[in-house]
Amino acid sequence: METITERLDKEVSNATAIAKYLKAEPHVKKLYYAGIDQENPLVKKYFPMGIGAILSFEVDGTEKQVDAILNHVKVFTYLPNVGDVRSLIVNPVKITHREIPASLREQHGLNTRVIRLSVGLEDVDDLIGDLKQAIVSAF
Repeated sequence: METITERLDKEVSNATAIAKYLKAEPHVKKLYYAGIDQENPLVKKYFPMGIGAILSFEVDGTEKQVDAILNHVKVFTYLPNVGDVRSLIVNPVKITHREIPASLREQHGLNTRVIRLSVGLEDVDDLIGDLKQAIVSAF
């Protein structure tokens, strides 16, 4: 508990940098992270210190390409936890949301091309580099 503030500051900073990278990544169709929306008054009001360390994104490829991204990361760990000091990556449809009916998942934008990250304390350049090389290898 003594280091929670420092850990959260670093995780939020890392997540924000990763979100900015993903927003500009050509193979990312949609980003789910309000932390980089500077114009959103609710973010400013309720999250002045940052939105958090969990984000999701949808790639414009296929389920096979999502699997390739997940299989090619080296720094991220494929694990469904959140809030770890390590950076984690999953495809929620196959792990945490697998028992929700497909029609309900689709209705809410959760499809097989969505990837969730729980960002940890690693060097942000290593994390972004890891995502870049995994995305390049998948496409």
